[in-house]
Amino acid sequence: MRGPLFFASLLAAALLTAPAQVQVRAQSVIKEVLILHGGPEAFPGTSVFDESLRAVLLADPAFQIDAHSEYLENEEFGETADPSLLEYLRIKFAHRHPDLVIANAAPAVAFVLRNRDELFPNVPVVFISAVEPAGLRDGTLRGVTGVLRQLSQVETVDLALRIHPATRRLHVIAYAPAVAGFQERVKSAMAVFSPRLTVTFANEPSLPEMIAVLKTLPRDSLAFWVRYSPETNGRVIFPDEFLPEIAAAAPVPIYASLDTNLGKGVVGGMTRNNIPDSRQVGAMALRILKGQAPEGIPLEEAGVRPTFDWRELQRWGIDESALPPGSEIRYRVPTVWQLYGGYIVGALVVLTAQLVLIAGLLRERGKVRRAHQVIRASETSLRSSYQRIRHLAGRMIGAQEATRAEIARDLHDDVCQRLAHVSIGVSRLQHSPGDIQGPAPQQAFAQLGRDIGSALDGVRRLSHDLHPATLRLLGLAPALRIHCEEVAKRSGVEVQFSSDNIGAVHTDVAVCLFRIAQESLRNGIMHGDAKHLTVRLSREGDQLQLEVQDDGRGFDMSAVQGNGKGLGLVMMEERASLVGGSAKIVSSAGGGTTVHVVAPATQAGT
Repeated sequence: MRGPLFFASLLAAALLTAPAQVQVRAQSVIKEVLILHGGPEAFPGTSVFDESLRAVLLADPAFQIDAHSEYLENEEFGETADPSLLEYLRIKFAHRHPDLVIANAAPAVAFVLRNRDELFPNVPVVFISAVEPAGLRDGTLRGVTGVLRQLSQVETVDLALRIHPATRRLHVIAYAPAVAGFQERVKSAMAVFSPRLTVTFANEPSLPEMIAVLKTLPRDSLAFWVRYSPETNGRVIFPDEFLPEIAAAAPVPIYASLDTNLGKGVVGGMTRNNIPDSRQVGAMALRILKGQAPEGIPLEEAGVRPTFDWRELQRWGIDESALPPGSEIRYRVPTVWQLYGGYIVGALVVLTAQLVLIAGLLRERGKVRRAHQVIRASETSLRSSYQRIRHLAGRMIGAQEATRAEIARDLHDDVCQRLAHVSIGVSRLQHSPGDIQGPAPQQAFAQLGRDIGSALDGVRRLSHDLHPATLRLLGLAPALRIHCEEVAKRSGVEVQFSSDNIGAVHTDVAVCLFRIAQESLRNGIMHGDAKHLTVRLSREGDQLQLEVQDDGRGFDMSAVQGNGKGLGLVMMEERASLVGGSAKIVSSAGGGTTVHVVAPATQAGT
């Protein structure tokens, strides 16, 4: 048995093949179309018209079109061309019935209508021609419609005269003796310009003669090109074969009304274009092939458009602003910007981006260099500071040991000796005979009191040097005054002190200034052998100023700093810096020393 899966597969196959069958059925509808051109295949514009027409017909998906192109060659073969083509078509289409005939140009239209009943009875015809077939408007001609390609010769000359308003002479190049009535038709059309222009016609049988006449035209002339096909020994000269050579020799601009002449030396004109014309004819043909009767499609007129050759505009100095609006300009030579503008912009963008990146990199490199310099400077400063700190630390340790040694020496040589005398005196009193009130004991008691008082003075002096109680109890100015008096009394030098009303002073600042003054006085007396010293304390706003000046022998600052001495000077600067102030020391050999300190009065630094 066949299960559900089998029937499901059959249904899927049917659904998939249905569109393909419809498409094959649509493609099986074939329409036979005969395209008859009124000139040889090489005639100017014929190949363009034929290719464009075929593209329109073959693009319609409703059916397939089998198009056949044939050509009249009357100019080349004369009277035998029509009978030969008639016989050829009779044989060729004996078993193929065209669905539509398209006739391009007046000779082709005349041939089709003349032989229609014999070759293509009841076959609809679409034409494009400058000549309207007889009987079309009154309804006697059935099954025919098309596009009228009106001549635009007059419109082209009018356009040329508007561009060149100073024109006084018009030379018409319209010479084709093999084409019956050709020049007469052109003269009839140009007669409208005779009242205002001198109109002449080229009538020279050879190209050199024609060019010689053309070169004699005055500057106020224009040339209008229609055709130049002189008679030759059997060879047909196509309408524009000599045009490039003639245009190159012309002393005045040449205008033409066919777009096939553009690009061969003419300026331009109100031209017909084979491509839009063929599309117009192709659209009519498709409507008929789809079932619409030709009688229901009205005649249409082919459009004309002002078209110009940009190179000729440049050659004759014609400003584009003088052209009518909507003009088409061909063969424009693009500028370098138009050709490569996108590349130029892209290159500029890339170059600008690169320059910005380079500038950014250079800026960053500069920042990195400066950062490296700062780092190196900081490293150098830190290394120097580190060495200085190590040096100062060593000197501080040495200073601490020296201070301890000095205190120990003072205790040993002064206080301890005095206490030893006291101990000896007490021992003597213990073993002395007699009454304690006797002269000898009392004398011993008196000496013992003096020794104890001297020891107390030494202890008090050491305590005051380490941390004066007067600074805490009385303030900075009184403490400095008392210290100056003690220094003068103890050292036998003259110390003068002066002070303003300095008001409240932060404890840390007071200690700082007191220690700097203490160190300055000690240095001046011990190291400078000063005999006269001056201490001045003043206040300006919140700034305290301390100045200690001596008349000692002074010293060389650079030498002291260079040999690693002067710890006291460094300590002064560090003390002032710790409370947010500054210390300046000025000294010279034999010129004494001045220490000047500035510090905030009410707020200590960090």
